Amino acid sequence: MKIANHLSRVLAATLLGLGCHTAALHAQNIMLHLDAPQGIDAQTLAADIGTLKITFSNSKDFFDTSLYAANTLDLGSNYYYEGNSSKDKYHKYYSRELTLNADDGNGNAWWGNQNKAWLSLKEVRFLVSGRTGQPIYYRIYSPHFSRIITGQIAPTDAEEVTLPHTDLEQARRVAFMPPVGRDGNAVPAILAPDLRIGTCNGFGAGPNMRNLTEPFARYVYKGDTLRYLVAPTSGELALHADSIVVTDTTTCVTTDYRKAVECRFYITDSQGQLCPVTNGWLASVYYKPQPGAKGNGGYHGYGCYNLGGLSNLTAPDGTHAAYVLPGQQTFQFCKPTTVQTTDPDFLMPYNADGGYILGEVTIPASTEPVNLSIAQSKPLRVTTTLADAAPYADHLQFSAHTYVNPPYSWQENKQMYVACKEVSRQIKGNDLVVTTLVEGSTCPYLALDAQYGAQSDTIASVLSKQCCLYSYPGDPRTEFSLTYNNFYDGDFNTLPAFSQLHPVKFVVPCHQFQTGRMLNLFGKYGQADRVAELAEHHDGCAKQLHYASADPIPYDTITIILPEGKYDWVMQKDADEANDAPHHSFTLGATDTLVQRLQPTDFALLRVNCLGADSIYVYNKVPAWHHYCQSKFTKRRMYYADEGIPLRPGYNERIITWREAKLQKDTLYAVACWLEAPITYVDEDGSYYTSYTYFSHPDNYLSLEKLQTATPDSAICISTGSRVNLAVYTRGTFDPARFITINPSEADTTVAVYTQKTVRVNFFYKGGIVPGFERLNMCYGNEQTHIVPHSRFYRRSRMDLEPGHYTMSGVVAYEDDNTGYYVTTPFSIAFDIEANHPTTIELCPDPTAIAAAPADSAPAKAAACYAPDGRRISTSQPGLNIIKMTDGSVRKVIVK
Repeated sequence: MKIANHLSRVLAATLLGLGCHTAALHAQNIMLHLDAPQGIDAQTLAADIGTLKITFSNSKDFFDTSLYAANTLDLGSNYYYEGNSSKDKYHKYYSRELTLNADDGNGNAWWGNQNKAWLSLKEVRFLVSGRTGQPIYYRIYSPHFSRIITGQIAPTDAEEVTLPHTDLEQARRVAFMPPVGRDGNAVPAILAPDLRIGTCNGFGAGPNMRNLTEPFARYVYKGDTLRYLVAPTSGELALHADSIVVTDTTTCVTTDYRKAVECRFYITDSQGQLCPVTNGWLASVYYKPQPGAKGNGGYHGYGCYNLGGLSNLTAPDGTHAAYVLPGQQTFQFCKPTTVQTTDPDFLMPYNADGGYILGEVTIPASTEPVNLSIAQSKPLRVTTTLADAAPYADHLQFSAHTYVNPPYSWQENKQMYVACKEVSRQIKGNDLVVTTLVEGSTCPYLALDAQYGAQSDTIASVLSKQCCLYSYPGDPRTEFSLTYNNFYDGDFNTLPAFSQLHPVKFVVPCHQFQTGRMLNLFGKYGQADRVAELAEHHDGCAKQLHYASADPIPYDTITIILPEGKYDWVMQKDADEANDAPHHSFTLGATDTLVQRLQPTDFALLRVNCLGADSIYVYNKVPAWHHYCQSKFTKRRMYYADEGIPLRPGYNERIITWREAKLQKDTLYAVACWLEAPITYVDEDGSYYTSYTYFSHPDNYLSLEKLQTATPDSAICISTGSRVNLAVYTRGTFDPARFITINPSEADTTVAVYTQKTVRVNFFYKGGIVPGFERLNMCYGNEQTHIVPHSRFYRRSRMDLEPGHYTMSGVVAYEDDNTGYYVTTPFSIAFDIEANHPTTIELCPDPTAIAAAPADSAPAKAAACYAPDGRRISTSQPGLNIIKMTDGSVRKVIVK
């Protein structure tokens, strides 16, 4: 029968092999021949490039250079990734080196392999987790190449896969030389050999950048335009961006700063005067980010060259200066705040987020210093008349902002501050007239806000509307007259006139705001639904509870100007809390001055004083109780609190008080002790049960050496309202831990353990070691002392136990090797351990079942069964049974 089965398997394998695709029978060796640029000798190529790397992949994503730009990766990296995309783990890569060969038989150099056993397609497919029948993709890249060479290997039956490439034959050599400084000596610099694929920040090289301390060769295709950037590591020399059209001959590019012009940079005021900038700093910038850039690693895709290259050169009048080569160049004033000007209307023309000014200038050829302006102040005078707003004159404010995109910000449509200052404020009748100057070079928005300031407790952002000042370049207007109707919100909604607005005061516990909640107000007036408005807490509030007062909770008053209508408000952190927290409704009439107060029935505040420190807990509604937990180990003392604190509406207080638990033992063993929360589980039927299947001790524990008999006073501190397990472990190989339950009490307690020498006890299940427990509750003497085995128990099924009475119940669980099923067997036994008498305990429900002896002896069997009074009985009975084994040992088993 066995011979027949063997022959059938051999025949099946043979038939399967005959049916396979013939490609599986071939080695499919990979051969690659990459022709070098014509006219360039092998010695030059070896010095410039040397070996090349070919990378194989199961995905062609790495062909797309825009993905590298978006994630600011060097093109030499194998890895395309999209942040934490789940696609990453499916992209596999494998690389090999390509040797430069001096002669292909016609005098031309080439890269590739001559050894046919160099690499096989089968091996590559395995290394990149390629699928059968799908292509394998490859690419060849060098920082000296202007293009990536790509290709794919299609499924084939051929014994040899040849990858011929003539891509580089028409490339020409462009050599970048180290730049020449003002003194004629070489200057260390950084090179971006193509502005589309590299980035650097400051004087540090970034992706695809090269240190230009020695000549660097770039092989570019004839007729291509090669754009490049040189960033000298000098505090006086500006970076230089330029381009060349590659011709049919080798080209050398030398950036010579002896031809540079001393440029002095200014900001022009509204009167046309050049104003020296005497603070902040100057940086030369070339910043044209690649579309889709992610901004990873502090960059913004490819672009942002030499952003931190700061000039330390100044002109005689104190303004910033730099030596710049002729042509167009971008410069940046970083956070300037001071200029020398007599213009009373001067406003700093920030045009980039964060207080920066970014501007492109044209550098003429000159042997004398040149004065250049990066930006010009353009103040717009705006007069706004707000009808019926006189009652709110002290609270209405104007500010200005605009929206910018890269390179003027690090993200799309970023709101940016615009310089704005108030010129005058007048009350005419019941109207408010405000004249404001706004810096207008960025097409700004004038925003109307109402802010109840720091008077008393009153704080609030009341209303926020904006008006776009259409002052695009070429717009001749410098003055604007506005009314309240010119202002709108983000949805182009306008509010009713000020005559229909009224203040509403919201009185809320200060701690609601301190815990991150906001006042969410929404409602309806007229025919329009009012969108939600969130009022936040003011900065710097540090109000404390007044413990001894009748109402210890401090309150804040939020005043909001609202139009007449119906409203609903709630305190919330997020939408889920808004749905669950108490809501409050009110109607605002024409003559109402309303006060809305958050009543104590709508919240609960709990102060817990523990170890001299206060913890404040604030609830947006009143829960039944708060679970407080504290566990500290300091200065060889343990503190543990785990209490359920009942709550009532409003203010609640609990001071955590402590009791001491002292551990006593004999001098038999050293022990480690710590505190554990009681272990309770809920069964499928909803009933509760305990389970202690194994333990591992924590890093923080107290220890008593062998000769120590008691822990010092105050070493183990348990809060009077806590129920906790005191865990004790001798650190012996087969010693379990004792988890001794300590119930809530105000009295100190003493726990005595290890007053007797432990006894070796072996446990068996159906004649073998115990496979594992799904649940276990083993108690010593009483239900308050749990015996918890160490994880090592399951290798030998042995525990060293103190003499005494034990109960043990639970569920044995394991996966049957024969059937693959998960087997569970409940059990419940009780037994006694006698001093100096090693014992074997069988967990199998049948006490007469065959029990396994230790591994070093033959299995013992039950020879006879006796009652406690010595009578021999034919079968086990409820209660204590004495089993005599064939090896002469005696076992005591209690059957329930």
